[in-house]
Amino acid sequence: MVILSAAVTTKNGRALLSRQFVDMNRLRVEGLLAAFPKLQGTGNKQHTFVETDSVRYVYQPVESIFLLLITNKASNIVEDLETLRLLSKVVPEIAGGTSEDKVSDHAFELVFAFDEVITTGGYRETIDMRTIRQNLDMDSHEEKLANMVKKSKLDAAKDQAKHMSQVIKQRQRDAMKTGMGGGGPMAGMGGGDMDDEDDYGGGSPFGGPQNNGDDFMDAYANPTPAPEPEPIIQVQGMKLGKKKKGKVDLMSKMAAEDGLDVRASMPQEEIADAPPPPPPSSTQQPIALSVEEKLTISLSQEGALEAFDLKGTLSLTANDDVAAACRLTVANKTAASGTTFATHPKVDKKAWESDGVVQMKGNSKGFPVGRAVGVVRWALSTTDEQQVPLTINCWPEDEGDGQMNVNIEYTAARSGMELYDVSIKIPGCGAQPEIVAVDGTHSHDARSEILDWQLDCIDGGNPTGTLEFNIQQKDEAAFFPIEVSFRSKSLYYDVPISSVESTEGHGGIGYSLDKKVTVDSFRIA
Repeated sequence: MVILSAAVTTKNGRALLSRQFVDMNRLRVEGLLAAFPKLQGTGNKQHTFVETDSVRYVYQPVESIFLLLITNKASNIVEDLETLRLLSKVVPEIAGGTSEDKVSDHAFELVFAFDEVITTGGYRETIDMRTIRQNLDMDSHEEKLANMVKKSKLDAAKDQAKHMSQVIKQRQRDAMKTGMGGGGPMAGMGGGDMDDEDDYGGGSPFGGPQNNGDDFMDAYANPTPAPEPEPIIQVQGMKLGKKKKGKVDLMSKMAAEDGLDVRASMPQEEIADAPPPPPPSSTQQPIALSVEEKLTISLSQEGALEAFDLKGTLSLTANDDVAAACRLTVANKTAASGTTFATHPKVDKKAWESDGVVQMKGNSKGFPVGRAVGVVRWALSTTDEQQVPLTINCWPEDEGDGQMNVNIEYTAARSGMELYDVSIKIPGCGAQPEIVAVDGTHSHDARSEILDWQLDCIDGGNPTGTLEFNIQQKDEAAFFPIEVSFRSKSLYYDVPISSVESTEGHGGIGYSLDKKVTVDSFRIA
């Protein structure tokens, strides 16, 4: 028995809802429902069916609508009639009637009820009307029990809070009564012994010997000075958004060492309170040159080079108007095979290509003052493994019982290149590793599951190094991809500056040159 679809239609054959239980496209469903009015008979039978070459229509009239089952011809028609009889009870129960409006208004509820009667694939469930209603209402005894327990806990907590509130109030009342006893403000009144003298003859009602009120009046005429109040120390709390002057001074000193102006990044209201910027360093050169190369490297787990990309930039910063009108000459443009160069659009490209001269085009006033400008760029993409500065070899070995022994070895592959602040991050280390041997230092981040192998410097003195550790791990692939980062001053293209001269006849211009190599991405995967 396979029911393809269950539907509710009008007497004229217009579909009010249809639920499919097998994979059928919309066009086929619409075609089957459109063919039903033409195939149905004119008799007034309680149950009727119509067969075509591929399907069977089993339907039952219910007042102004038809309940319709579309099945395959091999389906058991007796079971289909039982299913149809159950659906004839479901529709008025769920929709509250059999009119077109009520069926349309409760279409989704009817679809859910049909799903309780017929499973995916077109097979009937053994279920009755009470169970269908219970499933649709999602009535759960466990949920009711959990809600009752929750309510009882809330009530108990409220009763406990009310009881504790009463206990606290009673303690406060008892404390107030105790404070109003012998130690209260009226305790000094009547301190004299009234039984020793008759009719106040020898005593004062205020606890002292009677002296015609002279001492009493003197006390009011010359009152004892009150003790000086203790000084109040005002503690200032933390104020958000306000920086201390000392912090500004510290930032200014740090910026002065690097030749920067901290005032450029400060809010306007803090500039007035900040000290004036330090005078420029006397050692600052008129021209500051900076060469930066960025590497993007990808190696396979076996160490084979998959991608090597290098991007370099020569930046020029003129620190005054005289230095802005300058030209710099590069001794040669000898670089690795495949290196391509490009100049800034405002730089004279012909002078660079012919003589290695960097200068502005035409009669331009010169380079911008106080701002770094990238004047020349170069790029290199190669598969030459000799260009790789560092190779990493990772060997995980399964020792059984979910334990892995991991050996990692680095090798400085490019001769003469010094690497600083080297970091090799190994993933898959969620458990605490047992370090067997290590060159350098290490740190473990359990949250990110990374073991960070750190070396201050890799040069000719330590061209190779190893890290060995044991860890609880079953998957060898979990230790990849390995991420590597470092910095260096050993450039791939060294940019040999031969001279920096004025274009206005002022002779040579002093300059400084900063070199660095950084890593954009270095992965072993």
